[in-house]
This record gives sequence, structure tokens and C-alpha cells, in this order.
Amino acid sequence: MPEWNSLYDSARLEREHAPFITAYYYKQWDGFRMSFHSHDSVEIMYVISGDCIVETEREVIALRKGDFVLLDAGVRHRLLVDKGRPCRMLNAEFGFADAGAGHPSVRALAADSPALTALMTAAEPAIVLRDPHDVYQTLRSLVTELDSGHAERGCMAQLLLGQLLVQIARLAQLKRGGAVAQTSRYVREAAEYIRQHYDTDLQVKEVAEAVHLHPTYLQRIFKAGMGRSLVDYLTETRMEKAKMLLTRTDIPITRIADYIGLNSRQYFSMLFRKMIGVTPIEYRRRAEASFYPPSVFENGEQEESESESG
Repeated sequence: MPEWNSLYDSARLEREHAPFITAYYYKQWDGFRMSFHSHDSVEIMYVISGDCIVETEREVIALRKGDFVLLDAGVRHRLLVDKGRPCRMLNAEFGFADAGAGHPSVRALAADSPALTALMTAAEPAIVLRDPHDVYQTLRSLVTELDSGHAERGCMAQLLLGQLLVQIARLAQLKRGGAVAQTSRYVREAAEYIRQHYDTDLQVKEVAEAVHLHPTYLQRIFKAGMGRSLVDYLTETRMEKAKMLLTRTDIPITRIADYIGLNSRQYFSMLFRKMIGVTPIEYRRRAEASFYPPSVFENGEQEESESESG
């Protein structure tokens, strides 16, 4: 096995080595049986659509859409795809070299990521993982940047490759954690989806579809993991965003409901007053006056009675 490009070279956590892409390509296979071979670099084989088999000398790995395998340098393997059942893949191979100026080294990345340290000391020839979409997005951005022709594409590719390694390491850590960690991942993904889509007419069913779970099951594990229901979390997220918009922008209060996914200004005012303790108008007035830190009037202080007409 080429020691220099192995992901598990222990010297990599002590020296300034940085990863760099050696090859990458999209390819749709149909009725293909590859001969056993190996690479001098670490390889990521990501299934975009369809299904396939990746066989090593130690195991047979079935992959479907959203799965990928991380193969260490020197691992003999082959790809098998049935005729009539095409499999489209995105493959990327990377090695290591002395880090240039401004390029993040593996040692530096691992110093801030226990998950990456664990990955690089695991010494697993092939790691099979299920992607919640993050890995594919970064991998696609990486190859797009390499093809872009931009003068700074090398620097951007280095940053994206570092991000990719940390994301893979986190998924590997979750897999080692078993069922509890898997449940925690679903809850985290659901919360992240809410934070990214709170400005839309978001429904529980949509969140469940995004994380590939039944709505009832998702609501149960979300409440157990977050200590509040998914709907309550969405409402809290919207109110936090509303507070930010009231204090840091000059967006009219009549339009803020639209910015947080509520189609009724009256409902927004009622909900804000119920949760925060004051009306949106009063919240902005006090923030502008700078007399009251938010904590003073968000804990049940008696607010003035006022109307929000107009």
C-alpha cells in the first residue's frame, strides 16, 4: 500500500500534509464488471442514482442512491453493475502533499475535529456510509470548482476537500455510535431543515420527507431529543428570527410575518406577544431606545397595552 497517500499514515497527524484531488469524474454504468484493481490515492465512490456492488478482497458492499464508500489507497476492489439497472456515480480520488501557504493541513483540521482524528486512526480499508445530502453537496461543489477555470480554484478546492473530510469523519463517528447516534442525527437534520426553511409554509410532513422518516416517528424522536415538539421548535425559530429582524433591520413590522413564513400579520403579532411578552412594535421601540437589554422584557414583564393597527 502506498504509505504516502494512505489516509491512515500516522505521520499525517504530526506533519503539515494537505489533501489534494488527483482525479474526479461522473459516470453512468450499465452492465459493467470491473476487474480488481487499486489506486495510489484514497477514493470516494458516491452513488447518485441506481445501485451497484463494490467488491473488495475482504467484503461485498451493496450501494444504493445516497450511499458512498471511502476506499484507502492500495485497497484492491472492483465495481459490478447489473445490465438494465444503471448506476450513476461521482468518483473522486485524493492524495497528500506538503501543505502550501494558506492550505489547511490534515493535522490542523484534526486538531479541531475529534471525529477526523478518530477516522484517521481507524485504519479501515473500506468505510461505507449513508449521506444525509451534505457530502454530495460538498463533493459536487468541489468538482465544479475544479472545472471552473477560476484563478483561485486550487485554494477553494483545498478548503472544500478539508470540509469534505470532516463531514465524512462525522458520519463515520455517528455510524460507530449505533442506533442512538442515528436517531440523534435525524433530529439534528430535522432541526437544521427547519432553520433553513422557516420562511416557508413549512409542514411536519415536509420535514419528515426531507429526513426520510415517517412524520409520526419523527415527531416522537424530535420531542424526546429536543425536549419540545417539532412545531414548537419551528415557532421558536421563527420568533428568534423575528426578534433579529426587529432589532437589526428596518424591515416594516407589517412585512416581517412574510419573512418568517407566517401569512398573517395579526397572527404574527398575537404569537410574538404570547411568546416574548411584548408586541413587535414595543420590542422594536425598546431595542431602538437601548434602555432595556432583551432579557429584561422577555421574561414576563408587564407590557403596555397598545394597538398595532396600520
